[in-house]
Amino acid sequence: MARGINRSLVEQCRNGDISSFEKLFYLLKDDVYNVAFRVLSNHQDAEDITQEVFVKIWINLKNFKMESSIRTWVYKITVNLCYDFLKRRGRIPLAEEPVENFKELPSDENPLLLLTEKELREKIERAFKMLSSDNRLILTLREIEGLPYKEIAEILDCSVDAAKMKAHRARVEFKKIISKYLESTVN
Repeated sequence: MARGINRSLVEQCRNGDISSFEKLFYLLKDDVYNVAFRVLSNHQDAEDITQEVFVKIWINLKNFKMESSIRTWVYKITVNLCYDFLKRRGRIPLAEEPVENFKELPSDENPLLLLTEKELREKIERAFKMLSSDNRLILTLREIEGLPYKEIAEILDCSVDAAKMKAHRARVEFKKIISKYLESTVN
């Protein structure tokens, strides 16, 4: 089960306990939002999807079989709603807003170094946004959320080997993009 979430909490939610569902919401909302934002690259869209996810969880929680972790099930709902959203829009978005959840790079007292670190972080964020939504998703699940390949495979409805291959391809694409991007901005 996800951190702070146990079978008892899930059972209470399944029985319609609003306060337990509220607790579940607070334990998972940031993770849901982060995945949605990284797939959609838009804060408002990610907030809308986050709300939709929790409505869908509330409606369908009685059908959750407890065979996989609640986190895996919630991520699967999130991913499916994001892809449905992208299909409805008929687009693969590029974000117009900076990613806020990237950790700050270590700072130094030298203002020139701080500027360089900030610029580097922005370039990495832009390169990440240039990835296809599928590759942003797989890197988000594996590298940012730290999910094991087994859970990623469940979320994406594929084998563990396929999840590993997708992650490898996403890393290769990101390396190519970041290399070209950094090369073009340095020269």
